[in-house]
Amino acid sequence: MVAARTVMCYLLCGTRLFQQSMRNTLTNVLIYMQADMEITTAAKGSMLAAIATGYFFTQVPGGALADKLGSKNVMTLALFLSAICCILVPTAGDHFGLSGMWVVMALMGAVQGPMFPTSSVFLSKWMPKPAPGEPDEKAWGTSMLDIGISIGSLLIIPTVTTLADALGWRNAFRCVGFASLGFVALWVFLAASSPQECWFISQEERTFLDERLSKPAAKSQKAAITAAGGAAASTWIGMPYGVALHSGLWAVYGCHMAFNFGAYYLTNWSPTYYKDVLGMSPHEAKYHLMLPHVTNLVAKTLTPALIALLARQGFSLLASRKAFTVSGYLAASLSLAVVHSTRGMNPWVPTALFSMANAFFGLAPSGFKSNYLDITEEYVGVIAGYGNTLGTVSSVIGPKITAWTLIQTDQNWNIVLGTVCFVNLLAAFNYSRCAVVTPLEQLVGEGKAE
Repeated sequence: MVAARTVMCYLLCGTRLFQQSMRNTLTNVLIYMQADMEITTAAKGSMLAAIATGYFFTQVPGGALADKLGSKNVMTLALFLSAICCILVPTAGDHFGLSGMWVVMALMGAVQGPMFPTSSVFLSKWMPKPAPGEPDEKAWGTSMLDIGISIGSLLIIPTVTTLADALGWRNAFRCVGFASLGFVALWVFLAASSPQECWFISQEERTFLDERLSKPAAKSQKAAITAAGGAAASTWIGMPYGVALHSGLWAVYGCHMAFNFGAYYLTNWSPTYYKDVLGMSPHEAKYHLMLPHVTNLVAKTLTPALIALLARQGFSLLASRKAFTVSGYLAASLSLAVVHSTRGMNPWVPTALFSMANAFFGLAPSGFKSNYLDITEEYVGVIAGYGNTLGTVSSVIGPKITAWTLIQTDQNWNIVLGTVCFVNLLAAFNYSRCAVVTPLEQLVGEGKAE
């Protein structure tokens, strides 16, 4: 019998698959939309930033709601409303032009905003602490979360391209939206916010998880910490100031911002790069655009085996988190740094480099993203909400910076790619120095720096 927590991780994978599919539909139909509308480079940058703009405002409250109302309820509402927005995007475009589409895409981002912090809360209720000699289920669960993103990013390219060719770009949006509503029904039937709420979990697994899941501090302990005041006391930002300012937290946040700046560049701008620089139509570039997502998916699938290998070699949990994060960012940066210099070669050469970069970005779920579940037991939703909000800042300004740079430098893609490399190298350096795996509320309460 499949463990209930395994089913929950597969369901969570599905939520991210459909979220990413809805999010990336615009990226893949922009070329088709140009046949109906005049879309400048600046307009592309603005449209690609629309979802991230809406995403920015709802993540912290979404994480707090997941802590209080249950992650299943928040996820259900977010997915349902996102699907409705996806269905309405072309209608908004027909009646109000690009401005109308931008507003609906931003609304889609706003209702999707709670999904990352809610996913972190969901995993914290289901994934047990790793024991010596046993698999790190937290890293596996986080990998499943990102595998959903990779599968969605991969499948949406041929799906939307085929739909747009056969039915038009408007119906491509609608088909993706209705398919997402179908998954919402499955989620409602099977998902549970915690083992106690699951209708098909075995008693044996429930007992195991009750013994092994991280337990937040008791109310009496929280009251004592609050009464003590200082860095460990509760604050209006939803966590103690000492936790909010800890270098270990900002090591994770810095990596998250760099990840969104780099990995989402590949997703958002690759279709434009292949058309404008390599001279390939969407149909010709289809498999080139898919390959980086394939390599990213393969990397994420292999990470559990790599985690086990490092554990057998004596790597501590902290050393493992650093190894995945730092090596992934370094190798991705090196791959991207030389992409544009190969533009005169066979198109499969830059595709291979893009694919290598995205494969190395695929190590992130077992690095800094898993670290979200290490650094707190008390403030999972709030910390994840702030982290993804900061990551969203990169998602908002990244497309705009890229568009502005291309306009100001006469389409100099070397500068664009160089900026991505620099940001990721800086984040890797900071993470190597400051990352921690002990809950920050414990470190702050004990007065330790790390």
